[in-house]
Amino acid sequence: MQGKMWINSVISDEILLRQGKYVQTCAHLEKVLWHILFDAEGYDVTDDADVHTALSQRKVTPALIEGLRSAINGGKVTFPERVTAILDEVDRDIDNRHMAVHGAWHMRPDGTLTCEYFKNFGSKKKPDWRAYSSPITTDQIDHALVAADRLLGEAIRTWADIREQTG
Repeated sequence: MQGKMWINSVISDEILLRQGKYVQTCAHLEKVLWHILFDAEGYDVTDDADVHTALSQRKVTPALIEGLRSAINGGKVTFPERVTAILDEVDRDIDNRHMAVHGAWHMRPDGTLTCEYFKNFGSKKKPDWRAYSSPITTDQIDHALVAADRLLGEAIRTWADIREQTG
């Protein structure tokens, strides 16, 4: 692509590359978790209702997590403790993923980054939406990227072990 884009006036290519890596790492993590759920539930790819149910769970992270936790509670997931540990970490970091995808990032004059993001501090039934923003350092971004990559690796190894065990 020739020339600069407008977004480069508020954030560098270096940060955009890190953000893109983080977002894609999280997307692949969710894909692997969905495969674990798909296998646990025994969904049939030739059955339209199964495919619809499976894809509905994949599209929304909380639904995916809820589906996996339900499958774990139902004894359908091999290595439930490993999958639970992954889900617990996904739950803890969900706001970071939402900010990475939905936030408006910009570089401040002091070299820190800020992400303008709206967060529901209430519940689904009684929402309390407020602006949420705090300075973020490149070290924090790098830490989040390393953590996401580690978690993806654990999910891939777990899914491979599940498939090996269940044949």
